[in-house]
Amino acid sequence: MARRKFGLALGGGFLRGAAHIGALKVLAGEGYKPDLVAGTSAGSIIASLYCSGWSPEKLEKIALKLKPGCFYDPCSIITNFGDMAMAALLDFFNLPFYIKVPLGLTSGKRLKAWLEGELKEKKFCGLGTTLAITAVDINTGQRIVFVKGDTEYDQLRASNDIVFIRGVNVADAVVASCAVPGFFTPKKIGIRLLVDGGLRENIPVEVLSLMGAETVIAIDVGYDGEPYKKINNIFQLLSQSLDIIASNRINTELENYADLVIKPLLKNVAPWNFDLIPYCIEQGEKAALECIPQIRKLLENHNLGKNNVSAVGRVNNDINNQRTGDRNR
Repeated sequence: MARRKFGLALGGGFLRGAAHIGALKVLAGEGYKPDLVAGTSAGSIIASLYCSGWSPEKLEKIALKLKPGCFYDPCSIITNFGDMAMAALLDFFNLPFYIKVPLGLTSGKRLKAWLEGELKEKKFCGLGTTLAITAVDINTGQRIVFVKGDTEYDQLRASNDIVFIRGVNVADAVVASCAVPGFFTPKKIGIRLLVDGGLRENIPVEVLSLMGAETVIAIDVGYDGEPYKKINNIFQLLSQSLDIIASNRINTELENYADLVIKPLLKNVAPWNFDLIPYCIEQGEKAALECIPQIRKLLENHNLGKNNVSAVGRVNNDINNQRTGDRNR
């Protein structure tokens, strides 16, 4: 019997995405390698590097060296914020503003430069593992999925809701997927203006199903419903708002398309808390280790069907309930 395709979905969550590395370490330690990987936002960064051949250990080493300057330009944030505030004020009084108003606090150029330094000019067809990256067309609301163009995936056709794009550099696709509205400037690719894929599908499990994955494991590093620390500024408000928006649809999507959900316990990790990256990696590893019995059952039984989703959901609920009890003790 032919081996069933194993798909891995890496969700978005700002710096919480480092937890994906811990989960990948566990999967590699068990000898499991996905046939298909889909990533959104922070998950797209890890997914692109992993599919290009980076080991989880290499991912961990580079993640521990990351600094805010790799992704954020403080000078442009201050300048753009001033321009945006001035434009809004002048617009309120119906006065002209002759400077082009930025559509984000930072351009994403540093993120792209960092990615290009690691990925070069790689395209999806040149990766060792099949990769899909998701974004959203801010003008149409459509989900955009970047995939490789070959005979196997040419049958993936656009619909009213999903558009498949081929031939784009991986780095450009990742920048588009990470373009958090209001923070990063939207990424223009062709005629489309693209923003963070998490607006529509923060954990790209449906995409994997469309691409032929018969067994799907999702790693959810998003909002867990627990209160954050007191919100003190607009950046914290934006981060929390996007988490809540994404969380509204996640459960339904996971129930429909994921056989197993690995959800690390990640508390109060803001987009600038780079010192918490080791904590995120550790929590990702811990959560994956807790799911090892279910992972083995899924990936070693080639006859597994989607009718096992409800049982898997109960397993994860038991784990989450146990964690809740641990927090309350």
